[in-house]
Amino acid sequence: MNANVIKSLKLMGMGMAAIFLVIIVIYAAVIIMLRVTSDDKK
Repeated sequence: MNANVIKSLKLMGMGMAAIFLVIIVIYAAVIIMLRVTSDDKK
């Protein structure tokens, strides 16, 4: 394979992993904020 193709695939994989990581961090922050601010009226 061409070296440029391998480098571009590696860069694309790193970008997709970064987007996935950001989504998980935002999800965790929302869950934590919901638990902290929830009303315990059970």
